[in-house]
Amino acid sequence: MQTRMRQLALGTGLILAAGCAGQQVTTDYSPATSFSQFRTFALVSSPDTVAAQQLLDQRVSNAVQAQLTGKGLTATDRQDADLFVGYGMVDKTHREVYTDRDGWGWGGGWGWRYYRWGVAWPMTVQRRVETYTDGTVVVNLIDAKTKKVVWEGEVADVVSLPVGNPVSATQQIDGAVAKLFAKYPPQSSGA
Repeated sequence: MQTRMRQLALGTGLILAAGCAGQQVTTDYSPATSFSQFRTFALVSSPDTVAAQQLLDQRVSNAVQAQLTGKGLTATDRQDADLFVGYGMVDKTHREVYTDRDGWGWGGGWGWRYYRWGVAWPMTVQRRVETYTDGTVVVNLIDAKTKKVVWEGEVADVVSLPVGNPVSATQQIDGAVAKLFAKYPPQSSGA
């Protein structure tokens, strides 16, 4: 029985590690910032009022706080914080469609055009679609003095929503946030 439990635990760990391996992690930061100046932080995202989002919010909050504490920062209140930490999880798939028109004439529609009556020719319409996937964790670090974002990161497709397995969701969020903070502080910042 013990051997079977170990195999099951190892298999679950490998599946979780494989799931985290494919996640896209992106970060950006201000190269002018010396990250070694930051010693304290305060979480500033307000929790959602919907029960399911409150549970997701708490999981992300715990993971972010654990990572920052592990980096040597100390949690404090807003008045004494060097960094404000905004965090959240995209809980719905969002899609933005942008339309760009180019062509000759004075644009689309009917009316007098340079040499003829009718629609401008050639008229081309290009559409660009941006999609934000649900289950994406987003974290922003803001310098408390300047109120400017100094570091931001996101991990795409962390959990499937709605959450089917709370224990697995917590492990997935913890793993994804750890991957994200592996890139903090930025190596080229001199911190």
